Amino acid sequence: MKYVIRIIQASTLLGGVEFMAMLFFGNLTESVKPVVSGAVLASLIISGVLGIIDRKLLSKRNKVPGVLS
Repeated sequence: MKYVIRIIQASTLLGGVEFMAMLFFGNLTESVKPVVSGAVLASLIISGVLGIIDRKLLSKRNKVPGVLS
């Protein structure tokens, strides 16, 4: 489960980087820039939430006795 979360997190961050590159280097109109900024913000939020979920699952697994990592 840990690796699935990490893969989704990395994919989301790479998508955010792609949108960030479009924002800085792309020839975007002014009406599209807020949408791209929102996509970058959403990717950062999703990545942060996945990181929190990953830490919660890890701490919960460490509390259960008899579970081998």
